[in-house]
Amino acid sequence: MRSQPITQVDVENELLRLVSLLEDETEKFESLAIDGARNETNFKKVWASTYLRADGSIRNREALADLDNSEAMYAYKVSEALVKSKREKLLFLRTSIDALRSLNANVRTQVSD
Repeated sequence: MRSQPITQVDVENELLRLVSLLEDETEKFESLAIDGARNETNFKKVWASTYLRADGSIRNREALADLDNSEAMYAYKVSEALVKSKREKLLFLRTSIDALRSLNANVRTQVSD
């Protein structure tokens, strides 16, 4: 809880901190997206390979491909979740920056009056 009014310097410092954090998180997002694409491609490749080598009905071949490639599927699903989570963090940071811009405009108006 703040005991004093927020100043324009406070707002600008927080904006700079969030912009720097946004830049760092964007770079991390790129890495997660590349890993996610790699895991998805790997999963689809091994799944299709198992499916094509299997005998039996379509349902049996799909079940065997799912069973034999559960580790690859898990890696793919985890990387997909990490990408979604990072995307949410980036959205939160952008929203926070927008809110601070509005706050900065209000503080600037109060100071200039």
